[in-house]
Amino acid sequence: MSKKYIFSIVFVTFFLDQMSKRMILENIETFSNGLEISKYFNLVYVENRGVSFGMFSEHDKSFYFGILSMLVSSYIVYLIVKSNYLIELIGLSLILGGAIGNGVDRLYYGYVVDFIDLHLNNFHWPAFNFADTFITIGAITFFLSLIIDKKN
Repeated sequence: MSKKYIFSIVFVTFFLDQMSKRMILENIETFSNGLEISKYFNLVYVENRGVSFGMFSEHDKSFYFGILSMLVSSYIVYLIVKSNYLIELIGLSLILGGAIGNGVDRLYYGYVVDFIDLHLNNFHWPAFNFADTFITIGAITFFLSLIIDKKN
């Protein structure tokens, strides 16, 4: 598969992430108190100044996390250029698109916009966004590619 297709995945994941966050930001009044979609799923507006799932948010180092995200993104671009293994490339491209999406938020807003609230009764998973989802799926795919590659 051509690298231009791989970078297309990066662009699409970044675009979907940013457009979903833009929709939330343009309708803050609706989502500030939460919008119930189903018994287990709400759309909310959360300013995440920490890292994944709000960890370390009390330290308000979002700008520095944004710089770190961009540095990690540069390394992932290097890995993509070096790799020829399709599953690994797909995983890395999903990670990269999500990392750039959250990194742009941190640098532009000073926080990441999170809006997906999954819950069961009173247990709420920390709010997240599409970028977090892409990063998670990409990381699982990447690590599976390493395991599969080792077995072959």
